[in-house]
Amino acid sequence: MLQEYFSKKYIRTTIMEISTFIARVIADYYHIKRPLLVFLDDSDDVKYQFGNLVAPLVDLAYPNWLIFFREETEIENFFNDIYIPFDCTFMISKTNNQNNETINAEIIWEAYQIDRGKELRSRIFAEWNSETGIQLPKYSLYQRRNNLYGHQLRVTSIEDPPSSILIRNEVNEIIGLKGFFGGVIDLLKEGMNCTIKYQLANEWGYLTANGTWTGGISSLIDKNSDIFAGELVMTTDRLNAITFTTPLYSTKCRTYIKRPSTSALKWDAYAIPFAGGIWSAIGIIIFVTGGVMSGMKSFTSIFQRSNNMIGDEPVSFLNTIFTVFGALCSQGIASSLHDPIRIVHISIHVTGVVLMAAYSAALISSLAVKTFVMPFTTMEGLVKDGTYRFGVVGASADYTFFRNTSDEVMSVLFEKVLVKEKNLPMNYFEGLTRVCNEDKYAFMTLDNVVSQLQSSINCVVMPLNVISQTSISMALQLHSPYRGLIDNNILLLRDSGILQRLLNARWALTGDNAESTWSTVEITDIVPLIIVLIGGICMSFILLASERLFYIKSKKFKRKKLIKRLITNGKFLMRDKILY
Repeated sequence: MLQEYFSKKYIRTTIMEISTFIARVIADYYHIKRPLLVFLDDSDDVKYQFGNLVAPLVDLAYPNWLIFFREETEIENFFNDIYIPFDCTFMISKTNNQNNETINAEIIWEAYQIDRGKELRSRIFAEWNSETGIQLPKYSLYQRRNNLYGHQLRVTSIEDPPSSILIRNEVNEIIGLKGFFGGVIDLLKEGMNCTIKYQLANEWGYLTANGTWTGGISSLIDKNSDIFAGELVMTTDRLNAITFTTPLYSTKCRTYIKRPSTSALKWDAYAIPFAGGIWSAIGIIIFVTGGVMSGMKSFTSIFQRSNNMIGDEPVSFLNTIFTVFGALCSQGIASSLHDPIRIVHISIHVTGVVLMAAYSAALISSLAVKTFVMPFTTMEGLVKDGTYRFGVVGASADYTFFRNTSDEVMSVLFEKVLVKEKNLPMNYFEGLTRVCNEDKYAFMTLDNVVSQLQSSINCVVMPLNVISQTSISMALQLHSPYRGLIDNNILLLRDSGILQRLLNARWALTGDNAESTWSTVEITDIVPLIIVLIGGICMSFILLASERLFYIKSKKFKRKKLIKRLITNGKFLMRDKILY
């Protein structure tokens, strides 16, 4: 009758003995999406089979559980030797007819333990009666179970400034954690009401050839720690061995090299502030205003001579052009006696002030932006160059990535370069320090790490192309009962903006040696200007010598011409025996 009722409500139901469930279903229960497993009574036989046959073989947190208790059955007595994990949804329904014997009523309790051997905790989950129906809880699972009541969690971390820095006391005992992950753990500690015991891992951990894990991941697998607080990248190997929390942030993985000492020479640096159209407009302004001024001066000179008046001396068109060009370069112009020409002068000076201000601002901006000549910009270029050493953090997911990659370029880089490195850096700070201190050393790291460590290393590093987009998480034991609670708290921190604020506030080393953020102009930036200046000086000397030579030649030519004319006319002029 019960199965027929559920079928009419379109609820797929199977009723079987516990022994049948163990024999036929328990191996494949994961294929059923979050089933509700119901025990119809609380007999000693049910208790024995559940506690000794079902519970040891099933991940109790995957299904939802419901058991019907008699009124006299005590919840604590039934579960006195059965462990109900923290993340398990185990409900107990008990009849409640104390207030009104005519109304059928049920109170549904939920029970769980914070850890094995801890006190069994129970609270009302829902209530049902035949008149009002069921009253479900208002809060989600981890809003109801948001308190660990001081339970101790073992947190393993690694020395990886600035994201995680272990704090030690006078006797070298680890008593705390600083940096970004230290801030996250402190917030989780407060939000979950737990205590923390810190432990040190010598390395992140990777899968060895014999199938065992090393470092902090090994401590999770061996159940020696509950949380690994560090910059862990999700990989296939790790997903099969441990559980990751929800991502804390996303970033990009790249290879970085030291920035070259010289920047690219910009031959067009002093022309690019203005577009070609503006340069053309300036040229047209110079010629138009020069022509207008020459025309005005010529007209006024004719008018003044006809009326015997004193005015400006006539100036050639070429000299006027140079005068206008000088005015646009903030040079002065000889004052005129005529108002129309003065108005033109004012217009030229105003235009020159605007052009000079705009050009100066654009020129400063273009000179401040430096383009450095990179020896290569891709991983293919790094392999082809062949002169650079390459490193990653030792015993990490980065090393495993290169070892297991199917990409041809990455595989060549691993086999020909990376395997030769016998002493790989133990953290990102050490790797970036090697990039600065050693010639031609490339190191793969995360963008977030570089942005915060840049002020703590003594050089500027430049990125190659992106290798991968990755998410950074913390790690837990496989099937950790605290994953849901930790994820819930992380999502609350993310939604409230606290996590982003923590990234911005804590993600830096103290006492950094950041240099001035001013961008200086180097000698290479003014090489085009120096060449133009030297070229102009040389051209002026060439023109001066040409003019001088032309003057001497023309003077000798005039003298010969004069002598020839005097000889032709039969006239001589002698003075001190020198013929003039």
